[in-house]
Amino acid sequence: MITFSTRAENIEPNQVLLYKVINGDSLSLHIFKPPTSIEPTAAIVFFFGGGWTGGHPRQFYQQSKYLASRGILAISAEYRIKGKHGTTPFDCVEDGKSAIRWVRQHAKELNIDPNKIVASGASAGGHVAICTAIIDGYENPDENLTISSMPNAVIGYNPVFDTTDKGYGSEKVKGREKEISPCHQIKTNLPPMINFHGNKDTTVPIENAKRFTQLMKEVGNKCELITIENVGHGFFNGDYFRKGIGDKYFNLTMYDTDVFLTNLGYLRGNPTISRNLKLLACSGDSNTQNKYPQFLQQELGNAYQVKNFGKGAATIIDGSYFPYHKTPQYKDALKFSPDIVLIMFGTNDANPKWCKDKTRKTDFMGTPKEEFKRGYIQLINDFKNKNPQVEIYVITPLPVWAKKKPKNKNLLGRKEQLNEWVIPTIKEIAKEQNLHLINIHKMMKKKYQYTTDGVHINNEGYKILAQKIAKKIK
Repeated sequence: MITFSTRAENIEPNQVLLYKVINGDSLSLHIFKPPTSIEPTAAIVFFFGGGWTGGHPRQFYQQSKYLASRGILAISAEYRIKGKHGTTPFDCVEDGKSAIRWVRQHAKELNIDPNKIVASGASAGGHVAICTAIIDGYENPDENLTISSMPNAVIGYNPVFDTTDKGYGSEKVKGREKEISPCHQIKTNLPPMINFHGNKDTTVPIENAKRFTQLMKEVGNKCELITIENVGHGFFNGDYFRKGIGDKYFNLTMYDTDVFLTNLGYLRGNPTISRNLKLLACSGDSNTQNKYPQFLQQELGNAYQVKNFGKGAATIIDGSYFPYHKTPQYKDALKFSPDIVLIMFGTNDANPKWCKDKTRKTDFMGTPKEEFKRGYIQLINDFKNKNPQVEIYVITPLPVWAKKKPKNKNLLGRKEQLNEWVIPTIKEIAKEQNLHLINIHKMMKKKYQYTTDGVHINNEGYKILAQKIAKKIK
């Protein structure tokens, strides 16, 4: 199976086409083309979220790139918003309809099937997508109204379903609360829909999503609701648009979106991403920062998303160059909210420069060993607080390859401290906290041929390190 990845990419559309000019405002479609196809493909048009006030088509670049790779023309559309154009939600609905109509009107040039056009979007953009299918009127009179603006299917990501005071946006449509409220405009013979919603959404209540789904089914429409546990509004965004959050829910929603489109006959084959993506954070010092997470990603494959949160010279104890809990990498690792964490510290904590320094600046009253243990357990608890189901692996440091009479006495000092208290403390923590222990120190002890300076290893060594860790995780 060919797998798809948009990680660490600068995603850009293949083409940007003007579809509407109104009151001096130009609106464009950001187009992602599928592989060349003789037969016309289906098309999907995304509308970004932002409360009808802000937002940008970039929100759906990652989704568009994925679906284009699967064989559908994917479009992320501009539409008028209050912050930029001084418009109302009613104007947004009109622009949504204009976009669908323009795509259908230009089906031949776009090489798409005019009867396989999907409207999609998030939050206010999800509202726009649903309204193109469900709301009568709000058509631009200057367009060819003989061409339908109704899509053939709809996909929503925490969309606005109710614009009264029971939902979202009533103040923005004051006095006209039900005119473009999907829950209040449902009729028969609507296109099939699927919506994704977090059960912890405080912007658009989950009750709205359930009520809309029930009302749709009561009049014979096909409407599926995918409820995602323990997430709020905007959960579906990927790492491209919301840096640092990972692709866990992007993968989940895109996988089910793919299946929905395949069942409609708009795509063929199986999704090329894993639905249950596991987020894996590598937390540590320079031996983490260097290369092993990159090789670990290769070993584990696309069912995992491995991110490197290593920081060179980092320590668990305070008063060093880089106490880890004070680094951006620490904050970013917690933001990532991983499912799996690999923690590998101790090499720098064992440095006599820090652990033997009586003047080291720290508020902790006790030995370096006691401070190391407390800080290590605090780091573990920080990850558990972000994700109570997190799986944590504590990893002993790599060996320090020092001769009995090395030129660099610091190496011998580190080696002594590692063996005397650092590694025993890590083993103690693993046992007390009931965590997985990976004894890399033992596994790599005879790999001195890969060391570059007695502390670090070369790329071949990091590949071997990644292989050994991967075997413990799989």
